[in-house]
Order: sequence, then C-alpha cells, then structure tokens
Amino acid sequence: MADLVCALCDNGGEIISCEGRCLRSFHATNDSSEDCPTLGYSRQQLDAAEVFKCKNCEYGIYQCFACGRLGSAKTNPPEVFPCASSTCGHFYHAMCVTQLLFPENEAKATEYTAKIASGAKFACPLHKCGICKHGENKEDRELQFAVCRRCPKSYHRRCLPREIVFEDFTENGQHVFQRAWDDLLPNNRILIYCLKHDINPEYRTATRNHIKFPKDPTALKKPLNCVNGMNTKTLKIRRLEELPSAPLSNVKRFSYSVKSSTLSNLRNKRRKVIVPEEKPVVMTKLPEIDSDTEMRMYEFAQKASAGITMDDVKKKLVVPSTYAPNLQNADNITLENVEIYVEAVKGALHMLENGASIADAKSVCPPNVLFQLVKWKLKMNKLSVVLAPFLHGMRYTSYGRHFTKLDKLQLFS
Repeated sequence: MADLVCALCDNGGEIISCEGRCLRSFHATNDSSEDCPTLGYSRQQLDAAEVFKCKNCEYGIYQCFACGRLGSAKTNPPEVFPCASSTCGHFYHAMCVTQLLFPENEAKATEYTAKIASGAKFACPLHKCGICKHGENKEDRELQFAVCRRCPKSYHRRCLPREIVFEDFTENGQHVFQRAWDDLLPNNRILIYCLKHDINPEYRTATRNHIKFPKDPTALKKPLNCVNGMNTKTLKIRRLEELPSAPLSNVKRFSYSVKSSTLSNLRNKRRKVIVPEEKPVVMTKLPEIDSDTEMRMYEFAQKASAGITMDDVKKKLVVPSTYAPNLQNADNITLENVEIYVEAVKGALHMLENGASIADAKSVCPPNVLFQLVKWKLKMNKLSVVLAPFLHGMRYTSYGRHFTKLDKLQLFS
C-alpha cells in the first residue's frame, strides 16, 4: 500500500514507509539521499523505533491536500477527513473537498459538506479523470491514471494534456521541462506535475515546500514559577541601584590584627609527606601450549563446526503446525492498515447503497482489498490457535473443538 517514492523529493532510493494513515514514504536519514531535505533522523533513532510513523500520523494532525492547511483528525468533530479509498491516504477539509467535487453546484456542495461532517464517506477528486470525469481501469493501460504529486488532479493516459510531456524539448526557442515519469508509482500509474505547478530547474521537480509537519501539541512551555510540579514564589530581579540601602548606625565594627611573625611561621613550616614505597609488579605468563596440543584443539574445533548444519538447527526450532505454513509469507499487520481497509469496504458499500456504480465503488475498494482482508482473517485464526494456551490457560482441549469434557477429566485428576 505504501508509496514507492519519497513524499518530500519524489525520488526513490533508501526510503522508509509510514505505518500510519498517510501511506507515504520518506528519506528518513541525512545520508539516505543527496538532494532531499529528509526527515533528519539518525540510524539509532530508526533502529529504536518499533513502528515508524511520520509526525502527521503520530499526532493525528494532517494536511489538507486541497488548501495545504493543517487540521486535526482526532477532534470531535474532526477538522480534516480521510478519503475513503484504501490506496489514497489524503485528508481534506469538508468544504475544500466538496468544492472540488461539485464546482458548479454550490447548493449540493453545501449539502454534502454537512454530510461529511456527520460521518459520510467520500472519494476525493484524485479518483476521477480531470478531463472525462470517469474512474480508473487498472487492467486497461490507456485508462490507467497519471496522478499529480502536488494537488488532487488525475488524468487517464489517453486524456493526458499534451503539455505534460515525458521528456524535455525546446519549442519556438522556449525550453519545456519534463512533467511525467513512468514506472515510479504502484499500479502502473504515472507520476506527474500538472500545469498548475512550476518546475524547479535545479531539482527538475515542482517546488519542495509542499509538506507541513505539526509541532508536538504536548510540548507546552512550563511557567517560570512552576518547577517540578511545585508552586514557588516568583523571583523578582532588580538592579543594584534599585535596592534600598540598609542603615549602618547600630552595626558594630570589628577589626582583626594578625602578627607578621605568625604568618611567616606558617609559610616556613613544612609539612611531612609520606611517600609510599614502590613495590615490584609481578609479571605472570600464560601457560605455554605445545604444538601437538594446539593441533588437537584445532582439529576438534573443525570437527565440531563441520558437524553442525542448518538442517540440524531448524530441527531444534520446533514451530506449531498451525502456524508454520504462514511464517514464510507473514505480513506486518498493523491496526492502521486494517482500519484503512475496513473503512474502504464501508465506503464502497455506502456508495452502492446510494446508487453509485460498481466502477465507482471499485475506485474506493479494489478487489485486492477484499482478498487481503480474507487473508488477514485466516492468519489471525491460525494465530489464535497457537496463542490459545496462553490466552485461555493450559487445558486438555483443542481450544475450539473439545475432544474431552472438563467434568470427565476431573475424575482422573
């Protein structure tokens, strides 16, 4: 599901995929790309993180793909809403997306804005061709999408404007930059920058200031009069001139006199320093091994290492039969991935119930989403059998198909 190019620079290479709702990938470390701003993480930080999430997914604050402003998806009601498509990952303000869906019908846009705020699902404009207004057919090459990386605009291959070219050329003395790249996005899609965005000649991409990350909302500055959770008095700092002068009338003055002879005696007095005697360090040697003993040890080590094979190691690692067939193709199942797929199924069902076509429903929930959900369900059923002794206690049952009854077993206990 994750993107195959970096969301910051639109190039591939050593990228890491976010495990959140955005489905984006990034160059995470400074040494992972030469011309990408990257996320600035160190290798140690990435190794320490069990699950990588970008700052947007970590705080639940996402950027509207239409206007570019940040909004929270966790507030009640949310400020931004996700597209229902399982392969999208973009968020929108309700008003922003309805103005794009219904640009010529303000009344319908206002009505649908209220529906989205109430929880209605929607497919963003990225899933309709900007020319013919039809959806994508991944099986037909000419009906595959060319997707802009900066705004919610898509075209079929056959509908792609002629100004969006696959290579540089010069026309009437004016240089035209490449705006389309094949074989970079999943599902055979074309990566494009639509005519709305200028191309940076240095990087040969659109301007790279399109990503906004939120600041940590919990990182609030503590007041100066609160230290370690305890209320203390506020300290006032004043200049020396502002401090009042204290009266000295009742203060007794004392003077001390020290004889010069006493000081000279202290200077001339020598202290005795005891220097410990140096003891000789006893040097020890390791016992010498004759050549015959060394040769026998070498032969023994070679014989022991030759007797260990990978098959012997695998035999020691006993895997439950109910889970062994799935270990070779095990996927990292995260809660966010499951939620995205389930929401896609709900969105497609909602569209069909409201009179949408099957093609429109497929744009939100492709067939592979249903296959993946069934695959995950089967794996979870297999895994639940393996974990049953730990979840339900050690009992002489098959954890679902009881070969014996507990009351009969008590007679033999």
